[in-house]
Amino acid sequence: MTRNIIVIILVVLFSKCNCCDDKPLPPPVQTNNDTITICSFNIMWLGSYTKKDDEALASMLQDYDIVVIQELVAPPFDGTYPDGSTYSSDAEAKEFFDAMEDVGFSYMLSNEDTGPNNEIHSGGSSTEWWVCFYNDDRVDVADDLPNGFLDADRSANPNYKRVPYAFGLRKDDLDIVLISVHLAPGDEDENVQYRAHELQTIFDWIDNNDAVEKDFIILGDMNIKDSEELEAVTPIGYLSLNDECRKTNTAEGTDKPYDQVIYSTTNTTDEIDINYDLEVVDLIESMRDKWEGDNPYPGDPYDHNLFKQYYSDHHPVVFKMIVPSSDDD
Repeated sequence: MTRNIIVIILVVLFSKCNCCDDKPLPPPVQTNNDTITICSFNIMWLGSYTKKDDEALASMLQDYDIVVIQELVAPPFDGTYPDGSTYSSDAEAKEFFDAMEDVGFSYMLSNEDTGPNNEIHSGGSSTEWWVCFYNDDRVDVADDLPNGFLDADRSANPNYKRVPYAFGLRKDDLDIVLISVHLAPGDEDENVQYRAHELQTIFDWIDNNDAVEKDFIILGDMNIKDSEELEAVTPIGYLSLNDECRKTNTAEGTDKPYDQVIYSTTNTTDEIDINYDLEVVDLIESMRDKWEGDNPYPGDPYDHNLFKQYYSDHHPVVFKMIVPSSDDD
């Protein structure tokens, strides 16, 4: 009798456990087995340094689908500012653009520069233009998505040292808005607080512009000094692919995680290739075999002052996005 009771109890227990198997599992993410590769790269004073090795840099970048550049300080061609005044092509900037076009890139360029002072349209290192290079065989411009400067006032803006710029792009059913930033520099408390304000203003802008699209990615030189600061400025619902705060500056003796890629864990996790994570490309090693100068390569031994003129003081950072089989927003 006792033995029969034990058998009955076990049957009931296993029956209850098996009931859990009947609950529906979340559907797997459907993809078309394709990814796009995105690079964010602060090239120090691009358009100013005459030594810049444009062909070597373009050669390193040519296999990426999208390349977002910070610190372009001068325009690559003649044009007209929004206020009707004109600007002239800068020879150094044009050389880099020509090199990028030679390896297959098209580009989107902001319609003017932005900077922390009252005077912009300077063509010098006090202001900055925004540019996104893309392989048009792989990626399309999406002007129907939020795009352009995040604020109409590009000079001495109360919320930004440099007003960020949004680029809308599309790969099949993947729609993305890349917000390129170059936040306030400095390690003092007032600098840290200002960067926090800049980022919060960007998050607010996203909240006000996400009716059509949900996949916004903030990327670029955020001048984040350490993991403590990154944690403090990243709100709930967002994450950086450089949350380990890996070094992205080239200078010896300092380990600064300046360059970050922040995305929404609510809206964009399925499109981020988490397995790839983030690659910090070693610029010093990448340029070594491309050196063709008569003098010794400035990366061996490392000469920071010369290296940043030829290349940059930042390493590029790279991540991948997964193309879904259907658009989820």
